Amino acid sequence: MSEINVKALKKAQKKASLNAIKLNKALGLSYLTVKKGMLVHNGADGEKIIGKPLYGTKKVDKRTFRILDEE
Repeated sequence: MSEINVKALKKAQKKASLNAIKLNKALGLSYLTVKKGMLVHNGADGEKIIGKPLYGTKKVDKRTFRILDEE
């Protein structure tokens, strides 16, 4: 079992999301983001506001997470 702290987890999540956005743009695919509390559809023709997201966000209070290693 290994442990990862919140700072490293947030850094990995941000890097993964930026890579996914770059890949979607390169392939000409659309993707969804949340800006200022509104769900936004990002496509080749620009941004379009869809509305409020169905699910909100959750604040995480833990400082360390235990990740089970696959054996």
